[in-house]
Amino acid sequence: MNRTKYYSLSIVLLTLVVALVIGCNTAPQPPATQAPAVAKIAYVGDNTCKQCHPESFETVPHTSHYQTFKPLADYTLDKPLTPITIFDAQNTEKPTSTTLDLSKDKVYGVMVNKYVIAEMPAQAGFKDKIYRVGALKKVGEKWTVEPAKAADIDKDGKPDWTAESFPCGKCHAPGIANASPNVGMSCESCHGPGAAHASAADKKTTMTNETARESCLNCHQSDPSKDAKTGVFIANTHYGTRNYFASKHAQSSQLNGCQACHDPHKANTNGAGILADKPADMCAACHAGKNFDLDKLMWTNPTDDRGHFTKDHSFGAMKYENLGDDPATKPIEITNPTMIDLIKKLLPELAK
Repeated sequence: MNRTKYYSLSIVLLTLVVALVIGCNTAPQPPATQAPAVAKIAYVGDNTCKQCHPESFETVPHTSHYQTFKPLADYTLDKPLTPITIFDAQNTEKPTSTTLDLSKDKVYGVMVNKYVIAEMPAQAGFKDKIYRVGALKKVGEKWTVEPAKAADIDKDGKPDWTAESFPCGKCHAPGIANASPNVGMSCESCHGPGAAHASAADKKTTMTNETARESCLNCHQSDPSKDAKTGVFIANTHYGTRNYFASKHAQSSQLNGCQACHDPHKANTNGAGILADKPADMCAACHAGKNFDLDKLMWTNPTDDRGHFTKDHSFGAMKYENLGDDPATKPIEITNPTMIDLIKKLLPELAK
């Protein structure tokens, strides 16, 4: 072996030895740890829910909750939709208008068979993003689209088509704000975002019935409020379940909350979300042998100017004539001393 080859072989062997020594004295590196998975808070839509809960979808679409918001395409119109010039009713400082084409622009649908809800183009310069842009009126077997309201915004002596505010979306179209595939009421409106639940191996740990029960009060507020200026207690007239806090039912630990009488997953033969076709039959299930006149026990607010508020749920504990309401006012003002004492006892935080 010549000297050049000998040196070359020696260098190779020395390199291998050094590599082995370094390798043996280097502590093994632990495998890279992955960040813990974070539950995805996202809305997946009813079609995903239906894959595992098909029985609910035999009845849920027939409930008033589900039908509170529908696509505009579900309505047979008397004539094709055409572009309209619409003014921002929220902008009282200066007239602001845009052209809106209800056949092409972003229309979410129709709320409670009346208001057409749409998103304004970003370049329109309107103060809000989503508005009531029209109203449906049934004429014969078809529907006509007319302004939700009209006012002379530009002061030219002619009524203008106005885009009205949309404060009703939280309850009537919760899916819009949540970027849900279902813009109206859906499974996730009550049960919460379903992405984590749909992908979880253990479904019970990601979604509970308790969440759904508590969600009723998000839209159906029960407790009264307090006028910040006058200090007068006001029975909530729009959302129902008005005055339920005053009932013995609310103070009982034997009931399953709202679901003791109501079933949000199906409607009875009258289209109501209650457990019996005749409401009095539900009363008899626990109060056998007694007769109930629910029109007296669950009175309707006579100052209600909308006509669709939930009846009083105190079941006789708070009669209208005992509230002290001024008939000239829209809200129910609770000024009766007995009722105020009851509020202070049952709702001490509100009474502060």
